[in-house]
Amino acid sequence: MDDKRYIIKWNLWGLVGLCALVPVWWAASLVSGGKIIPDPPTVFLRFLVLLPTVMWRHGLASLARIAAGLCLALVTAVPAGLAIGRSRALDRALSPLAYLLYPVPKIALLPVIMLLFGLTDVSKVMVVFLVLFFQFLIASRDAVKGIPDQYLISLRSLGAGRLQTMRYVVWPALLPQLLSALRVGAGTALAVLFFAETFGTRIGLGYFVMESWMRVAYPDMYAGVLGLGILGLAIFKSIDAVQRRACRWQRPVRG
Repeated sequence: MDDKRYIIKWNLWGLVGLCALVPVWWAASLVSGGKIIPDPPTVFLRFLVLLPTVMWRHGLASLARIAAGLCLALVTAVPAGLAIGRSRALDRALSPLAYLLYPVPKIALLPVIMLLFGLTDVSKVMVVFLVLFFQFLIASRDAVKGIPDQYLISLRSLGAGRLQTMRYVVWPALLPQLLSALRVGAGTALAVLFFAETFGTRIGLGYFVMESWMRVAYPDMYAGVLGLGILGLAIFKSIDAVQRRACRWQRPVRG
């Protein structure tokens, strides 16, 4: 019950924080004359009008691309990170390569990806995949390397096999760091996907925002930006919900 009250209180304070943005937005609209920056009621109303007609299709397309890139990164980066974290030879051989490629802006590779995969959904998914892959790889490697050897030795001395070791030691150490990496990577993935959706597609929130901008339909454009924000909020709240259920040993910090 305490946890439920904490969650409700946390969400209420989050709503207060979001509402605090409205006066700032309204002031910016007044300063700009309401043309370049429409007032909040205009944008909210336009969003509600567009949501059941076209906005849901664009949002669903963007979400599907993020989900596909996320799944692909999980099934490739996590096993690779676990292997590197448990093998000193692999760590010495592959970590420098990861350090070299990780800082490279993935959006800079978009022309290469489009040449390889064409102007299709595959190229959009691959951009998201590259953003999340290195996040998950480094997080998985660091989580496994941070496990004290005494834990593994103690568990093995009790007769535990690989599955038991993975379940009771490796997985609890890995999951929180993996979810933190997903939080960091999700925002970057959305930003990169927005840019990628301006090429070779006619569906997606990135396409919708830029197409509205070219039509000088500023209320539609800001409604698309609002849709991106809501999509990002839904992703982060989903990650929080997963962490509360999957990492029950981590208690929320109350203040």
